[in-house]
Amino acid sequence: MVLANYYEEFLATVPLGEYRQTLMPIKTVEQDLPKDLNPLPDIYAHYWVEDIPAKGFPSYEVFFDKWWCEHLQALDRFVAQYFWGCSRDFVRTGFKARLYRTLISVLTQFHFAYLWREVCTLPLTASAELDMAGIDAIVAMPDGKIVLSVKKVTYRREAAGEGRFSGSKQMEQWKQVVEVAYTADSPENWADKERRARQTHTRERFHLYYKLAAQLQRQLPNGFVVFRPEYPLGVERLLATLPSEEKYISWERTLYSCLEHK
Repeated sequence: MVLANYYEEFLATVPLGEYRQTLMPIKTVEQDLPKDLNPLPDIYAHYWVEDIPAKGFPSYEVFFDKWWCEHLQALDRFVAQYFWGCSRDFVRTGFKARLYRTLISVLTQFHFAYLWREVCTLPLTASAELDMAGIDAIVAMPDGKIVLSVKKVTYRREAAGEGRFSGSKQMEQWKQVVEVAYTADSPENWADKERRARQTHTRERFHLYYKLAAQLQRQLPNGFVVFRPEYPLGVERLLATLPSEEKYISWERTLYSCLEHK
């Protein structure tokens, strides 16, 4: 079985509805986490792999229990600084909710990367070290490396902005930065928002989100958003046509380019 297909089957088993009800409302651990509590190295170790894992991908319950037990000393230092006097269960629940939000975002990002490796020809690299530096993936081009920034958008524009890289020394390492957007809302939700929008520019924006959700994404039965092969293929096609002087490609530009070939 192809790794991308196996990974998608795993995503279909995640009980999103249950977690959204029990974990999403909890926001008690909102502080910046120290390096030794950053969950990204553990997420990459368990879910970004080269071959189908012998024991399969771990459930979130298994992943979190293991992460918690392996970080007790760092957790004790964190609790002493921010949660002195709080119960261990209170802090544990807060961390479980915090890591869940991080994990779901990264798992969605991984689906795009796994799909890219299956259908595209340009090599893609991703790692915890890159992610902790704000880089979701790197695509190697003959004349340089391009950063992919895979981010969720809503009508409130949640995708990363150009300011994340513009003018920074970090940008000098890369040929370009290209945003890739996804939405967690269904096509039906965006169509309804489009119908009720009063202003033309808002209606046009909602229609673009509708096309993203309907033509470049799919929703698994549990509600998990995954990507259609046309999306990474469209991004790869775009990369080959970008003028070298354009250092930052917005998600709108990326999306319009991918939809043109649908």
